[in-house]
Amino acid sequence: MIRVEANRRQIAQAADNLAKQVRYATAVALTRTAQDAQAEVRRRLPERFTIRTGWVAKGIRIKPAKKSDLQASVRVLDPFMAMQETGGSKRSQTGDALGVPVGARPNPKSVTRPGKFPGALLKKPNHFIAPLHDDPSTYAVWRRSGRKGRKLKMMYLFADRVEIKPRFGFMDTVKAVVEARFQENFGRAMEEAFSTSTL
Repeated sequence: MIRVEANRRQIAQAADNLAKQVRYATAVALTRTAQDAQAEVRRRLPERFTIRTGWVAKGIRIKPAKKSDLQASVRVLDPFMAMQETGGSKRSQTGDALGVPVGARPNPKSVTRPGKFPGALLKKPNHFIAPLHDDPSTYAVWRRSGRKGRKLKMMYLFADRVEIKPRFGFMDTVKAVVEARFQENFGRAMEEAFSTSTL
C-alpha cells in the first residue's frame, strides 16, 4: 500500500506562485510585443512619408503592460496622423484656405520654417498674392525675380481643402507584428520567469 499525503498549504502557495509567474510573463510578452510594433512602425515611416524631422517617430509611444493590467498599447501622439491612417479631406481649422507649399521648400525633405510661411513671405519684397492664370478662382503666393521681375515662382497654392490618401498603415503594421511576435515573446518570457522561480 502506498500512501501519498500533500500539504494543502504548500499546494495552494505553489499554485499562487505559478499564477503570478504566468501573469508576469504575460505582461513582459505584451510589453515586448508592443515595443516590436513601435520599432516596426517607426522603421516604415520613410517608406510611406517624406521625413523632414524625427518628430512623428518620437510621437509613436507605447504603454507597457503590468501584472495588474495585462494590456499594452502602441499610440501615436500627433492628432494629424489620424487622417494619414484613414484618409479624408483636410480643411483649415480657422476656416481660411490652406496654404500648400509648392516652391517654398528647396527640396522635398526641407523643413518649412516660420519665416517661409505665407504671411511671412508676403511681408518681404517681391512677394504677392495673385490668382492662377488658368483658374482665376484659385490664388497663390508668388515670388518675382529675374531681370525686370519677369520671372515668377509659385511659393504656395491656396486650397479650400486637401485630399489625404491613407498611407500610414499603422493598424495593419501593429496587427502583423502582434501575430508574428507575441507567441515567441511569451515563450521566452515564460522561460525567463521560471528560470528564476522558486516554486
